[in-house]
Amino acid sequence: MIFRWRSGTGTGTGTGTGTGTDEVTPAPDPGRRAEPEVVRRARQLQEELAAIIAKANAAGGRLPAGAVPTVRDIDDVLRPLLRYIEVQSASDEELRHLTAMIHEYLPQALDDFLALPAPYTERPGVTGSTPADDLIRQLQLLDEGAGELQDLVYTGDAARLAIQARFLDAKFRRSDLEL
Repeated sequence: MIFRWRSGTGTGTGTGTGTGTDEVTPAPDPGRRAEPEVVRRARQLQEELAAIIAKANAAGGRLPAGAVPTVRDIDDVLRPLLRYIEVQSASDEELRHLTAMIHEYLPQALDDFLALPAPYTERPGVTGSTPADDLIRQLQLLDEGAGELQDLVYTGDAARLAIQARFLDAKFRRSDLEL
């Protein structure tokens, strides 16, 4: 059974349509602005991701059941993350992972499957699984990886917020000893 577990959960990851039209762009943090190169790279990755989603949607009839919804789930995580990074920046490691996922892993999985003649997609291979099963598993792994990357980016920023709150608390809270 294939279902889209992330859609409509109220997590702010979108409606699950893969359109990315309902996400909220974060307000810029004046202390942490994205460098022009990060902004350029984030925009380029957004364009590449949109092209991959369009390709998956167009090839939906050739892809196994569950492939297109999983690709859209990946989009529901990565598109708002790219917008966030465009405003708030990202570490080199985060950008490297995002770039690999969008520029290499996701398109390669789809392209390798779509290159196969249709009769071979349901035929078990050397591992005992079919190419259709392999594609679904790869997409699920990419979806999990996108969620982990999202957690990495947001957790780091949340930690900075907590540190700032502790600093302000120590700086401005009056001591019980003061009269």
